[in-house]
Amino acid sequence: MLLKIANSSASSSSSSSRHAIRKGKTQHSLYSLRKTPLRNSSSNSIPINSKGCKAHVTPTQFEYYVRGVCKSGKIKLNDAKRYFDRLVQEQPVPAIDTFNHVLGSVSRLKCYSDVFLMYRKLNCVGIEPDLYTLNILINCCCNLNVVDYGFGLFGEIAKRGFEPDVVTVGTLVKGLCNDGRVHYALQLFDKLCEKRLGESEIIYGTLIDGFCKMHEIGRALEMHRRMVKAECKVNVLTYGMIIDALCKDGLISEAMEMFSEMIDAGIHPDVVVYSSLIDGFCSLGRFKEAVKLFKEMVGREISVDLVTYNTLIHGFCQSGLWKEATIIFKQMVGQGICPCVVTFTILIDCLCKEGKMAEACGIFKLMIKQGKEPNLYTYSSVMSGLCLVGRLDDAEKLFNMMVDKGLKLDVVSYNVMISGYCKSWKTNEAIQLFQEMQCKGLKPTAVSYNTLIGALCHAGRVRTAHKLFKEMQSSGPSPVFATYSALLGGLCKNGQIEEAMDLLQSLESTKSESGIQFFNLLIDGMCKAGKLEEARKKLEEISSNGLVPNVSTYNSMIDGLCKKGMSLEACELLMQMEEKGCLPDSISFNIMIQGLLREKEVQRAMQLLEVMRKRNFLPNEAVTSMLIHVAMDDEQSCAMLQSLPTFLETSS
Repeated sequence: MLLKIANSSASSSSSSSRHAIRKGKTQHSLYSLRKTPLRNSSSNSIPINSKGCKAHVTPTQFEYYVRGVCKSGKIKLNDAKRYFDRLVQEQPVPAIDTFNHVLGSVSRLKCYSDVFLMYRKLNCVGIEPDLYTLNILINCCCNLNVVDYGFGLFGEIAKRGFEPDVVTVGTLVKGLCNDGRVHYALQLFDKLCEKRLGESEIIYGTLIDGFCKMHEIGRALEMHRRMVKAECKVNVLTYGMIIDALCKDGLISEAMEMFSEMIDAGIHPDVVVYSSLIDGFCSLGRFKEAVKLFKEMVGREISVDLVTYNTLIHGFCQSGLWKEATIIFKQMVGQGICPCVVTFTILIDCLCKEGKMAEACGIFKLMIKQGKEPNLYTYSSVMSGLCLVGRLDDAEKLFNMMVDKGLKLDVVSYNVMISGYCKSWKTNEAIQLFQEMQCKGLKPTAVSYNTLIGALCHAGRVRTAHKLFKEMQSSGPSPVFATYSALLGGLCKNGQIEEAMDLLQSLESTKSESGIQFFNLLIDGMCKAGKLEEARKKLEEISSNGLVPNVSTYNSMIDGLCKKGMSLEACELLMQMEEKGCLPDSISFNIMIQGLLREKEVQRAMQLLEVMRKRNFLPNEAVTSMLIHVAMDDEQSCAMLQSLPTFLETSS
């Protein structure tokens, strides 16, 4: 099977392969683990090149020098090329070992195309490669994302009578994994394990890493079990990969089990392992466990790095726990760890969302003082916070400062200011900024359109909103529920029920799960506009569309009936609602009781209040106020209310 792969790969044209090689990029080579080059099985005999020239066995002084420089890791590409060219011209010809040192050094410099150019020169002067040479070339192919060409060189190993070693196998496995062909890498691994070539902790680790990146954690755990069974040493890096993958998949219990297994095996967790677990707990909102691990980490005298602090700060901020995030931030600074732009931005964004602008601005000033240049996201967060607390003028100044600094504003920056203007009822300024954004070649997002359409509808400018909606349909992003919701709400509010019905009719999604929400909007709008008959018809129409009315549907209808003085009919609908399996909520009861009290149906209201109490619902402020007024005016009502003292005390 492998020779078949090698032959098919080798048959591809050399010119296309070289072209592919020039384009690639890669990671570190497995050969960094080896300190000295391998020799082939015939290394005890005197090497002879293809032109019949004997290569000397004892290295010259110059060769020793070149090997030393290569081993130091400080060699530069131009020097490597110069040494190589001189070695090629040496007589007698140097042994392939010295050339391998140079090729390996150039490979470690990630100059993979130069390795192949050097190899071509070796061929031209008749210097034969050994297994180590071919392994270097395979590594270059894999790092250049042309692993299939690497299999061609694998075939060359067999053709020259060499036995592939663990580095050969490991390099090809890594190349396949980097190419996303992890399952094929496993097939290669299994095939070569039969020949006792593949069982190495490095190769196991490569496969585990590949499966983790493919989110196939089950396979990764299987490889881990095989690794332990094969008595290969499992190191902290391998455990770290599995724990990180489990945490990212939300499998924190399994991650902790692996963590315990790791400690029982005598392997000490490092900062990366702890950071993964802390992130896992934070993602699930389990901050006590996250902090406990953090303290345990400090207790073990493991240096907490910036990534760990950022993980913990981000976790707290995601849950709005800005005080805890600030404490961790101050602790980090106290430990002498300098916050980066990401750290500052995470904290500033959280503080701004919570409306803590004094604290956010303080962190922002500290950021600038420490020489950290805020990015677009940082500026947008501060602008959003200023808009949130009504400081639109300050947000405008910051926006203009970004322009003056020459920052290339993105859609997010514009959306923040558009939203700020809309919240302050400055729809003209919002439209102007929307148009400016388009003129600068930025495409408005669904958020841009939805914000502006919603604000225009709220301001009664439904025609302008509808025009913007048409533009969105023709050349913008696809309208989403929030778009239709804003427009339907605006049309209904302005009494344009016919237009709202036409819009609803045009929606293909009215038969989907979100369709009931559109019907709810329309029914609510009709009820508020006093068009109860049309609302009733729409309520009946819901079932024919394959939908089921929910509590919001009924609440809108009940509210409409009560406001029209039809509370008894509303009571009937409340009972029908329950009979059809839709249980009334607190809002249903409060609407109904208010309606009954307005119509002086005190006894019915009290009966409903008792039902409400038994279902553990509380009356709202409006109902409580109405009940107190009723009790003051009517002795009988006062006596009835006294039968529910605990209930009313709880609600007040």
